[in-house]
Amino acid sequence: MPTRSPRPVVTFPIVLRELTVLRAENLTPGMRRLTLGGPQLAAFTKDGLDLPALRTEGFDDHVKFFFPDETGRLVLPRQRVGSLDWSDGRPVAKDYTPVSHDPGKGEIVFDFVRHEGGVASAWAESAAPGDSAWIAGPKMSHGHPEGADWLLVIGDETALPAIGRWLAEMPEGTRARVFIEIGDDSHRQDLPTKADAEIVWLSRNGAPAGTTDLLERAVRAADWLPGTVFAWVAGEAVALKGIRRHLATERDVPREHTHITGYWRRTAPAAPAEAVEEDEDTAHERLHRLTDLAPPYAIRTAVTLGVFDLVDRGVRDAAGIARSAGAHPATLKALLDYLVGIELLATDGEGNYSLTPISEELVEDDHSAEEYHLEGAEAAFDASLSGLLHTVRTGRAGYRTLAGRTLTEEMARESRIADTARAAVEDEARWIAPGVLGAHDWPSVTELTATGHGVATVVEVLVREFPELRARIVAMPSVLRVLRETILDRELLPRIGLVAGSGTVPAGTRTLLMSRQLEWQDDEDALHTLSGAAASLAADGTLLLVEQVATGDPEDGEAVLRHLRLKCAFGSGVRAAEEIEDLAGRAGLAVRSRADIGWDHRLWTLGRSGS
Repeated sequence: MPTRSPRPVVTFPIVLRELTVLRAENLTPGMRRLTLGGPQLAAFTKDGLDLPALRTEGFDDHVKFFFPDETGRLVLPRQRVGSLDWSDGRPVAKDYTPVSHDPGKGEIVFDFVRHEGGVASAWAESAAPGDSAWIAGPKMSHGHPEGADWLLVIGDETALPAIGRWLAEMPEGTRARVFIEIGDDSHRQDLPTKADAEIVWLSRNGAPAGTTDLLERAVRAADWLPGTVFAWVAGEAVALKGIRRHLATERDVPREHTHITGYWRRTAPAAPAEAVEEDEDTAHERLHRLTDLAPPYAIRTAVTLGVFDLVDRGVRDAAGIARSAGAHPATLKALLDYLVGIELLATDGEGNYSLTPISEELVEDDHSAEEYHLEGAEAAFDASLSGLLHTVRTGRAGYRTLAGRTLTEEMARESRIADTARAAVEDEARWIAPGVLGAHDWPSVTELTATGHGVATVVEVLVREFPELRARIVAMPSVLRVLRETILDRELLPRIGLVAGSGTVPAGTRTLLMSRQLEWQDDEDALHTLSGAAASLAADGTLLLVEQVATGDPEDGEAVLRHLRLKCAFGSGVRAAEEIEDLAGRAGLAVRSRADIGWDHRLWTLGRSGS
């Protein structure tokens, strides 16, 4: 089960904006600053969509810049409600951190590292007042970490814009140790702060970026302050690996108290191209790769046992890995050798294993531990596809576990599957919460009852925005435990009532928010749920129903696969908007209004038929 991060998160609709370069200057020989502005920094309307003003509330926010390709063609995504459509081609895009944003002046500032090569650096060097710039985002902001006694901040020059902004925004008196690697002493910047911050500059003295271990050596030699630390680390991905291992194994810093990001990766010069003979078996080999089930199960088993983390932490021999993982030694040795064969591990021939670039990615990606864990929800949803034949033949849920249980029954018995599934939906709900906020007249609502999946995240956003709103969430006790321990902000818990119940809400409810409740139910159960909701409403009550809707785009492979998983697991699938409205009508509910809230989700305002 994921542990609550000490950094609060807020999400925003993703908006594509065309801005104009207002000013350009070189801060140092290693950094160039561009100030952008234009009416699209504020709220604006385009192609019939009302788009919100840009917001950036986190020091390490990312904005995506778009550049022309090698032919000079500028490929841009298309704007949708709350998100972007990338189906027109792959744009040339790079992420950058806003150094500052002044809505009053209508300006936003970005710093670009100056170096030879690179489309972004070349554009920044030539950019002049009056030039256009296309950006999208930020889509989310992570706040200042809560509950930390001190901060450890580590980064190279690519992280300097975020570090400088963080120092400027740190609460007064914050204790921080800051290590910054730069190419030359002349690249130092003045970094004003009210924090109690010790800043250490580390110069490569002309050595190429990404080729030194200056940051790792400095951190290892640093005095460790007492209390709980939060470590923020960013820079060249390979150079950060030693720092990651040091923090995890020698300093015992929990993963949730670190934020480690590879901003870029140094690449070796390309080798001369060699002629490649046409392989007659290419189609056959590709078919074999597509149908081979062994690698996914082997990788997921290794992740579940913690094999890659153990190797990363220095446990390199099969016996030691088996002992630490609690595995059968001989069988684990066979698994390790298979992982070598598929290039997830490497061996020195003397019984010692090491990571490869692929498994290093697994270790570095904080989401992989849950995504590939065989005892979690993601694996259960993947396994549901084993019932695809029955589902395609009948249109009904076809998945059964080895014990003969449905996934609904399995989730009722195995809390880890249910907990990780609900936590994942709550995480996804971050993206639709802003849309829910703007799709209803919330100031007119004094009391709110909420139920469903992802509803806690939405309620949290509403309670923050409307302090007078009284909200309660109705769910099973096991669900409330997850919400209380890992989802809801502790500061907001006193303002959100948690009511244990089977999903049935109190009679006479005036405003009921039901979020993604139907996606784990087949039509029969969904109709029952909606009928119960209708019966619970006051005569003039309102049901706000939030559900994902089918896009109807056969080229959207992820959406099609999600539909198949839900269909195999629960018999539901991703329903078309018309199917959801038909269920609502059969349940005695009438549609008062409907609104797209982004990310293929829709909010219906429903009331009792005839009321």
